Amino acid sequence: MHYPCTFARGENRFPKDEDGLMKMGETTYVDTWRTMQKIMTKGKIKAIGVSNFNKEEVENLIAAGKAPAVHQMEVHPFLTQEAFTRWHQDQGIHVQQFSPLGNQNSFYRDIYWNNGLANRGRLIDEPILAEIGRKYSKSPAQVALTWGVNNGRSVIPKSTIPWQIQQNMASDFVLEKEDIAKIDSLNANLRFNTPDEAYRWPLYKGLDGI
Repeated sequence: MHYPCTFARGENRFPKDEDGLMKMGETTYVDTWRTMQKIMTKGKIKAIGVSNFNKEEVENLIAAGKAPAVHQMEVHPFLTQEAFTRWHQDQGIHVQQFSPLGNQNSFYRDIYWNNGLANRGRLIDEPILAEIGRKYSKSPAQVALTWGVNNGRSVIPKSTIPWQIQQNMASDFVLEKEDIAKIDSLNANLRFNTPDEAYRWPLYKGLDGI
């Protein structure tokens, strides 16, 4: 389940009212979750998961009968989400990192919710990652990816370039604890993707533009 909300049924994938506001559906994400659990009992699927949920919303899913097998959420050295990750581990929920390299698109550096933090530059240009990379003969991108793997998460970098894909696949080496700590220090609570309020409330007008 991609978002903890439903949109009104209709011809448009992201329906909006006459004021340009998102039109919410009548069902809730808990209704959807219960239905997904029923599908599991029929043997059609082996596991169900979510993305972009907050803690309270995940707790609601657990209360509805079953914890997600996986939660796909934005995690990278600029947004480490350490406490939230530990909570997932305690619940037996696997965390999968999307945007594990932050976001290389300059569009995200000017979005209002970043409060100017994105102007610090691209994650893969961080000197700390380059320094650690030289130690292991790896690129800064590989260091950022293996940091996620070393912390018990899976990472899903996006690329269509063969050499980048090959490099990403070689990002499963072991980092020393002191190097993990250095990477942790890069945390700035910097979120590149859709903020919580964008999909939780019908006040947001541009969801389909992100």
